[in-house]
Amino acid sequence: MFDVQASVGQAHILKPPFGSDLLKELQEYVLAENINLAWLSGVGAVSKANIRYYDQPKQQWIENQFDQRLEVAGMWGNVSLLNGEPIVHVHIVVADEKGHAYGGHLADGTLVFNLEILLTVLSGPPVIRKMDPETGLTLWH
Repeated sequence: MFDVQASVGQAHILKPPFGSDLLKELQEYVLAENINLAWLSGVGAVSKANIRYYDQPKQQWIENQFDQRLEVAGMWGNVSLLNGEPIVHVHIVVADEKGHAYGGHLADGTLVFNLEILLTVLSGPPVIRKMDPETGLTLWH
């Protein structure tokens, strides 16, 4: 049996402003709307991407910056609590004009060209992130 159970609540259709920082916009939105538990997905395009990769043996983040126009082939994520505050956690796959795809953890500095996002609020007990000493990541507990 799974530890966490939730039901589907209100859906939010989001279109972040052109040129805005995608992760910052999402974070500001969930704080303003007091959203503590949600799932999100999206498609569209960015004019610049900053995507992080987690080096598991070294337990450190590697930044991959793409200063180019890219299609967002897929974007998925969630909202849970870290230190009592909502945090947006998003993974993204982007593709260039030749169809080469790059993916990882969405980071600050990814600039919106056009995005269509569905954020679905979930109701149920809060999902809490805590530092996991084995992985070095803040994971659901």
